[in-house]
Amino acid sequence: MTIICDLKRSRKLINREKIQYRLIDMLKAANILFSHSIVAPFIITIGDEWEGLLRYNSDYSRILQFFHRQLGEIDFYCGIGIGPVSIRNFELTVNQLDGPSFYLAREAIKQAKRFNKALVIKRA
Repeated sequence: MTIICDLKRSRKLINREKIQYRLIDMLKAANILFSHSIVAPFIITIGDEWEGLLRYNSDYSRILQFFHRQLGEIDFYCGIGIGPVSIRNFELTVNQLDGPSFYLAREAIKQAKRFNKALVIKRA
């Protein structure tokens, strides 16, 4: 299960640099707190977009709730892809992995942005 999140209207945020550091700290904490569910740790992939790979049956809602608590008033989009992973070398970072789970998550985040939805889930 791949999760991709992206801050809403990030270019218009005041104190963008401060928020970027907050995001980094949040991901470090999430990777420790939810390590039992994470296959490839969350990292920032593009600007203020972050991505991680969870075990298939993980409770993604707890992780998303954690993100919401940590970010407070800052909204974000989330796309989740549920499907197989073709590159299975989990010593690599999440942005080096590949497979339908990632394609579906990318489609989901694009749809979330297009229709201004907080969460879109796509399954194989």
